[in-house]
Amino acid sequence: MSESERGRQALPEILNQPAAWEATLQVVEANADRLRAICEDVQNVVFTGCGSGLNVAWAVAPVFQQFTGLPARAVPAADSVFYPGTVYPKHGRSLVITISRSGETTETVLACEAARKHGAKTLAITCYPESKLAKMADVALILEAANEVAVVTTQSLTSMVLSGQMVAALVSGRDDYRKQLKKLPMLGQEVIAKTHQVGQELGQNPGISRFAFVGNGPYYGLARECQLKIKEMTLLPSDSYPVLEYRHGPKSNVNGKMLVTLLMSDEAREVEVAFLEEMKGLGGLTLVLCDQGSAQISGLADTVVELSTGLGDFARDILYMPVVHFLAYYRSLLEDQDPDYPANLDYAVILEG
Repeated sequence: MSESERGRQALPEILNQPAAWEATLQVVEANADRLRAICEDVQNVVFTGCGSGLNVAWAVAPVFQQFTGLPARAVPAADSVFYPGTVYPKHGRSLVITISRSGETTETVLACEAARKHGAKTLAITCYPESKLAKMADVALILEAANEVAVVTTQSLTSMVLSGQMVAALVSGRDDYRKQLKKLPMLGQEVIAKTHQVGQELGQNPGISRFAFVGNGPYYGLARECQLKIKEMTLLPSDSYPVLEYRHGPKSNVNGKMLVTLLMSDEAREVEVAFLEEMKGLGGLTLVLCDQGSAQISGLADTVVELSTGLGDFARDILYMPVVHFLAYYRSLLEDQDPDYPANLDYAVILEG
């Protein structure tokens, strides 16, 4: 396959994210009454999925608990099937939110079935209305405008995160948060315009051969997704950790060929700046994604992407993703890979038997 033929689907889907977000907001608001109703009389919430779907769960569960006050956590779909005692509490009704772009992923479908057997309510987030998951769940959010031709998840991933955040805003009655989220499509266009070249330059830098992504709180799930995009699209080594966990062993890998990307928060900014200083001392290359930079951060980081949105930690997180999508896309081409169809991967993982 020639270079001109590779990545013909992924790049337009990366660029289309703001439009997909706008459509996602409309879908969630159209289902507002059903979403509020399904959250009534719920004592705890479980977010579950596989692959990128699980990363969405890791990103949204902290947001949901922050705004609704309901205990919420992310679990791998298979755990809810094979180890239900570790997932479902003995008392109180659960809401299980199953996340799958295709709606056909075997473990996630089984997780929905298991949830129903345990008397839990079920909400599905998927991109396909005729999928097993969409038909099985009590309520389904169908994000058709966010689906993809490419195997890798880009606009579907960020749209599914946004849908979960909007559900939290609606259920909690936090109109201030809801208004922040509704700014994302417009801000996304600006972010894509300012980060495309940055991502391309980093992706085309052959001196970088290993990657690590770190983030706290709601950013941890997206750090996991960033490492997955690199691993899928470039086949290069990539890791993800909570920020300070990276200091406990993984930092042994840091050198001049390692790019450490920090998804910077507001709440933990002070310790994250100290983390940057340590990475610089170890000789690593650093990329900082933040809303507001500073002279200190610029002095410690090799590359700074400053969003300047004024949004808080729980609203701006998906705006960090496009630059990493661009990085992975262009590095995939440099490695003579096809960003649309990475090696050994399928659009949906369906187990036989």
